[in-house]
Amino acid sequence: MIHRGETVAPGIAVGPVHLRGFDDEIAQQRVAADQVEEELNRLRGALQRSRAQIEEIKQKQQGSLGEAELRIFDAHIAYLSDPMLVAEIEQQVLQERFAVREAIRMVVAKYDRIFQLVESDLLRRRASDLRDVATRLMRNLAEDGRVPIVSAPTGRYILAASKLTTADMFNIENERVDGIVAEEGGLSSHAAILARSMGIPTLTGIRDLPRILRQGGVVVLDAGAGELHVELTEAALTHYAEKAQKWKLASAVVPEQQSQQHETRDGIAVKLLGSCGSPGESELSRSFGLQGIGVFRTELPFLAQVGDGAQRPTEAELVGQYQQVLASMAGKPVNFRLLDVAAATLDQGQRNPERNPAMGARGVRGLFLHQDVLRLQLRAILRAAAGHEHVAVLVPFVTSAQDLLRVKSIVMEERVALRKARVLTTEQLLVAPIIEVPAAALVLSSLLVDADFAVVALDDLQAHLLAADRDNSSVREYHELLHPALFDLLARMARDAEKRERELVLFGESAADPTRMPFYLGTGYRAFSIAPVRLRGLLKVMQRYSIEECRRIAVRVLEAPRPIDLQKVLVSIETD
Repeated sequence: MIHRGETVAPGIAVGPVHLRGFDDEIAQQRVAADQVEEELNRLRGALQRSRAQIEEIKQKQQGSLGEAELRIFDAHIAYLSDPMLVAEIEQQVLQERFAVREAIRMVVAKYDRIFQLVESDLLRRRASDLRDVATRLMRNLAEDGRVPIVSAPTGRYILAASKLTTADMFNIENERVDGIVAEEGGLSSHAAILARSMGIPTLTGIRDLPRILRQGGVVVLDAGAGELHVELTEAALTHYAEKAQKWKLASAVVPEQQSQQHETRDGIAVKLLGSCGSPGESELSRSFGLQGIGVFRTELPFLAQVGDGAQRPTEAELVGQYQQVLASMAGKPVNFRLLDVAAATLDQGQRNPERNPAMGARGVRGLFLHQDVLRLQLRAILRAAAGHEHVAVLVPFVTSAQDLLRVKSIVMEERVALRKARVLTTEQLLVAPIIEVPAAALVLSSLLVDADFAVVALDDLQAHLLAADRDNSSVREYHELLHPALFDLLARMARDAEKRERELVLFGESAADPTRMPFYLGTGYRAFSIAPVRLRGLLKVMQRYSIEECRRIAVRVLEAPRPIDLQKVLVSIETD
């Protein structure tokens, strides 16, 4: 039986299930007056143990995670040391005589409701961090034997959790976690960022896990395909175990072992670039032999902040991180995507909440409202890129050429200011729009007049074109619909780019879909920004087809009048 979910981090894992986090709602409700002091002592002990655990985990991960990822743990320690939060929990115990577990649950639920009412992804991410902290507290409170704890299987296992949290990902023995499946958890949460950085196959959005899974039962987690397989035959388990082993070996490839030849069967070169969001992920792109970084997401240093008085990363900190990324790529192209404030809304309290943030001040629109942040990033990139070639700035959520020209003007202003201050900068910073708004896709030809190249954010473009949020499970079938309009638009953009002699980079999970790759190649796409672990799958497709064969496939796809006809074409290609 197959259950479908949302891919957080791709990969394949096979192993026994360990169910965690489904008893956290169990509470003892109220306690007697003579038990209040004991409950407060339990809270203090759990806070102390939680802080010590996070410090130890942070220390253990120093060699495998980058500085920005490690700051996530600092944010969690800050919550555990927040006197206001601790005081609210203590008041629930002292005044209402709630058991400490129930007090924690109530206080976190209150903050959760407040954060969710404010349409800010940053505040929602803070709510996720607070839930992570509460989960760890609950785990430590359970150690006194009042709440039954199910022991993890011996050896490596697949974690099945109610929520995707760092508390479950990072235990003292977390090295045994081979994969993660969760009922809830955002794709841009800190837990998701860490899962991708560590290369742990992770899937979210599958409901009723305690009903469909049993403790210790062996399952297959094919996170790249968005599938959880249960009740498999021995033959099927053996098959997937071999695939999982191959995936692990591919993930561990060192540079000299990875072929640098990225071309079709008939020798046409294809540029395969990495998509990443931290220096650690950029190292992974290099080790897999990718030809540069097509999209480097710059949100993480901003997301790692916590609390109302949190400080943004300094210019020096950003310069250091960007230099680290550029150094890791050793002269290969690196494209830095500017902060997308839909993913990290800044200073939300200074303006009225938006009713529909997805159609509001996100991307470059939000950066124009917070020009101090825009200029901070541009200065840091200009400084970090000094002495490097092939460095670009990607402008998110562009609608018209005016957006692009404003950013280019600010780049010039900041370069002049840095020169006057005798600060070394690059002279060759490229600027390119990210095409995710259908209007921008339709006027791509005019945009390319003022752009050095363009990046097509395929998943977001598809979501906007089909009016279906890719993170909303209730409309997943609409987002995944193989609609002819999308393929027509992609073919049109490829023709426009060819006429302007500009490169188009295709970016997103759908860009790495092997079934669609022949269509992309057949319509003229020659550059792709992908997760490093998707490289081998695309290389196999490229080695299978010639460009002429891909062109014939593209014609068949574009002639398909309905989604069902288009699906039949792609299925027939896959089985040829």
